Amino acid sequence: MTEVILLQAAQTDLLEIYSRFGEAAYHAIDADLEVIRLNPRAGAKYHGEFRRKVVPDTPFGVFYRRAGERIMVSFILDLRQDPEAIEQRLRS
Repeated sequence: MTEVILLQAAQTDLLEIYSRFGEAAYHAIDADLEVIRLNPRAGAKYHGEFRRKVVPDTPFGVFYRRAGERIMVSFILDLRQDPEAIEQRLRS
């Protein structure tokens, strides 16, 4: 069974989203994490090994990569920001 692991940055992102946007955004992201767990290719290839799954009805994207039987979620970002800022986070 595939396991989804939120790295520290993704955990921080999720807590910030919850505090700013509330429970509905949190639940939408949580539901999308389950979609990714069931279908690791659900997100489009984005940058290098990263895939991006856009969370429906929200401005957020889940950035992740597969590592064996694990899905490593690196970031959960607001996609309304400058695309270059997103690229910089992925490169770091």
